[in-house]
Amino acid sequence: MKNSVFLRPKFYCLSATMLGLLTICTCKKTAQPISQLPANTYDTTPLPNTLYKTDTLHVVAYNILNYGDGCQGPTDSLDGYCRTFVQYARPDLLSCEKLAAFPLQPGVVGNLADEIRDSVLNTVFPGRYAYATPTQVANSSKMSVLFYNKQKLTPVYTKTLLADVEDFDLYKLFYNDVNLAVTHDTTYLYVIVNHTQSGTASTARDYQVTNVMKTLRAKFAYLPNVINMGDFNVHSSYEAGYQSIVSAKDSTTMMSDPPFYPDMKLAYPANWDARPDLFAPYLTTSTRGSINIPNTCGTGDGAKSWYDHIFISPWLVKGGNYMQYIPGSYTTIGNDGNRLSVSINSPAPVLNTSAPVNVLDAMFQFSNKYPVSVKLLVKANRSGHSIADPVERN
Repeated sequence: MKNSVFLRPKFYCLSATMLGLLTICTCKKTAQPISQLPANTYDTTPLPNTLYKTDTLHVVAYNILNYGDGCQGPTDSLDGYCRTFVQYARPDLLSCEKLAAFPLQPGVVGNLADEIRDSVLNTVFPGRYAYATPTQVANSSKMSVLFYNKQKLTPVYTKTLLADVEDFDLYKLFYNDVNLAVTHDTTYLYVIVNHTQSGTASTARDYQVTNVMKTLRAKFAYLPNVINMGDFNVHSSYEAGYQSIVSAKDSTTMMSDPPFYPDMKLAYPANWDARPDLFAPYLTTSTRGSINIPNTCGTGDGAKSWYDHIFISPWLVKGGNYMQYIPGSYTTIGNDGNRLSVSINSPAPVLNTSAPVNVLDAMFQFSNKYPVSVKLLVKANRSGHSIADPVERN
């Protein structure tokens, strides 16, 4: 890591009006979760030579259906479809789940992370993308990779939270704040990428997700800026794995599914398998009406369930530490809410105008899963003060 991003202590400032006792502003280091702090309790006075700037991070989770194993054809063809999608979506963080297993060494023939970076992402936007260090602790036949816009983000580490059938990894990154060289106050973002066991019975995936959340909560006394995303294969909000994410004894470690909260477009309990019509704009399986077209790899029957999600921590909901979920930005890309039982590019029951025709066609060819996305508003840190990230305990 560059010297300019070494942490300085994070402080907040209690004002005399808030305490009713102090006659001057007293700065103290904080280790409190954001939900327990009053608004604007740290000094926000801009430091000299800092700039006001806002930015948006576009976060996308995408199950790319056995990419690299030949099931859907050669990677050359799939790369072309993916380039069309990337040109449209312009992700700053892109988790790709369900790649065929590949050698981890960068530059080695067959490294699929290199393939996507070089033949897809950086072909569309030259020099923009890199990927965080992938893992293969579980020695699985499927792997996940997190790609990032290196103009905006820098990786710190990859840690495996659980190795059970597949690896469930936690990635730590920081935002390349325009003022970082002056403030030395680093804004971090943590990302968990999931691909759980599929099937009607939830026992295996309940174990996976519950243990991921248990490990996360053991690591942090309260959650910092955290995204938990990927293909959870979850059939309803009743499943224990889903509940382990959105329920907790301590509200500071309870994550949110944005359409439920903070957007309040949906309400619990929710069973999208039983009543997919009630969740039509959010369904992610399948982009294809037929199990045989364009190939026999993956599922058909059109949009019928909601397996792919992006959960966000309380800090990202409240936006007190320089990053905030943009309300209403949660999107199932390419799903116009009229895809029940039909393909993403079907002209019936109505023409899908949620994305350009060539993008819809490319998504149909590339995967049987719809990607999901959120947007995060990022504010440059001008004061060098912020709420303290929780100490990492393991």
